[in-house]
Amino acid sequence: MKKIVLMALSISLGLGLFSCGSKEESKTESQAGVYSMDKQIGSDGKTETINQASDGGFQIKIYTDQNYFYIAMGKDSAASFGLGSYTLAGSKIEEKNIYNAAALDSAGTFNLEITKSEKGYTQVIPEIMIQGKKWKLTEEYTSLPTTGTSELDGVWKQSKNLVVSGKDTTDQTYNEYKIYSGGHFMWATRYKADTTKQVFKNVVGHGTFTLKDGALSENLDKSSLAGAVGKYDIKVVFNGKDEYTQETADTKNKTVGFKTYQRVK
Repeated sequence: MKKIVLMALSISLGLGLFSCGSKEESKTESQAGVYSMDKQIGSDGKTETINQASDGGFQIKIYTDQNYFYIAMGKDSAASFGLGSYTLAGSKIEEKNIYNAAALDSAGTFNLEITKSEKGYTQVIPEIMIQGKKWKLTEEYTSLPTTGTSELDGVWKQSKNLVVSGKDTTDQTYNEYKIYSGGHFMWATRYKADTTKQVFKNVVGHGTFTLKDGALSENLDKSSLAGAVGKYDIKVVFNGKDEYTQETADTKNKTVGFKTYQRVK
């Protein structure tokens, strides 16, 4: 069958590198973990396409007991993301959108079917509309190693971003979500790259982290933001269980940033 490029369509719809995110939970089983997309097969009944992570780009998903969060980047550096809450009934999952690259905070529900495997799991979306056509998407994921728990584990939304330069302080707050789980972290944002032309850009990142006595070390290993990959040393102060502020120093620009995040429940 003739193949088409589904990746670009998926990114434009905010469905991730290949499709929308997924996650699973029950009283005796859990989908909680960190997973990397290997392959997607898409079919509209007449045309089939196969996309593989080895062709370039990535998609990573983190699942907690209540939320899912995925980020993706194509080989052309176009990024997308999505997060929300979910419910599980047997092998069927219903996801409810909180925020994604295309629909933003509009209400949206996705119905998924999950089959676990030794390496991870397979996800099937029986029917999803892409540019006026109904598609069936089958996706394969591999589980990534995880380590321990921390006070930061969960989904967070930025509530304030203050940047101090000498005696001047500016408010640079923007709409950013972040997740920590199993020694991994991810963040995603959609910002106005051109205020005149009203052009928006999606930016995402993934890495591993450690937290000890208020000292947070983040090792960003994947990002759609050029030059962002690297290690970051961050001071963290908690204001209860559901709010924290991180302090970072930019020695090049001689500024100090204070970002405050609130837990997404």
